Amino acid sequence: MVVAAFMLVFAACTKEETKKVVETPTNNEVPIPTNLVKVGETYILGSKAKAVIYSEKTLFAGYNKIYIAMYDSADNSRLTDGHLGFETLMDMGSMKHSSPFEVNEDIDSVTQLWQVAAVFSMAGMWNLNFSFHNHKNDLEGEGTLATNIVNPSSPLVKVFTVTADDSAIFIVSLVKPMSPKIGLNDFEITIHKRLSMMEFPAVEDYAVQIEPTMPSMGHGSPNNVNPVHIGNGHYKGVVNFTMSGLWRVSITL
Repeated sequence: MVVAAFMLVFAACTKEETKKVVETPTNNEVPIPTNLVKVGETYILGSKAKAVIYSEKTLFAGYNKIYIAMYDSADNSRLTDGHLGFETLMDMGSMKHSSPFEVNEDIDSVTQLWQVAAVFSMAGMWNLNFSFHNHKNDLEGEGTLATNIVNPSSPLVKVFTVTADDSAIFIVSLVKPMSPKIGLNDFEITIHKRLSMMEFPAVEDYAVQIEPTMPSMGHGSPNNVNPVHIGNGHYKGVVNFTMSGLWRVSITL
């Protein structure tokens, strides 16, 4: 049963500029990757830790990967042993709501960064709420970073909300491609169901169809592969753009 359809609009071969921030490592620490942008930092009160937050580009309305480096708040040494918690919150005064998010509690052994992801459903001021169990001192605490989420600077529609036939509400976000090119592109989306303003579980049992079209030319493209579930609400396939210009990808759930 077809329960929803929406159009993702973007121009092939678009790029988004990012500002690179290079952190100088101390005490033989693993350096912060130079492709990451510093979002901000916050103290994790109660655990004697400080979180420095990075992303691959300015945080936008859509699916974002977020990386966290932890430091001892007293001597600023890098912390690599602990467990991280994460959630999002937007306070609109008369209403508060979260958004879909993903958490890897354990640190990446190579980069020594914790990794989370957030699907911001709209632009505006959001709180990034962190909790951390610091194994160095066996203390736990919480911290919050308020940050402004912007609308995408390119024509890509990166997130949308859709209502199904049974009135269930879903949030669909674009993961790939972020810089579409002529030819075959990996095509990946996430699907989450809104159970409440604070609960957005991943949807793992949907069938997804995509159909790219070029409105100005009145044609589609061959060799597209419908996305299939690969885990945690992520669906991955292939989309083919045969020439440059504006394309629309219709998604049917």
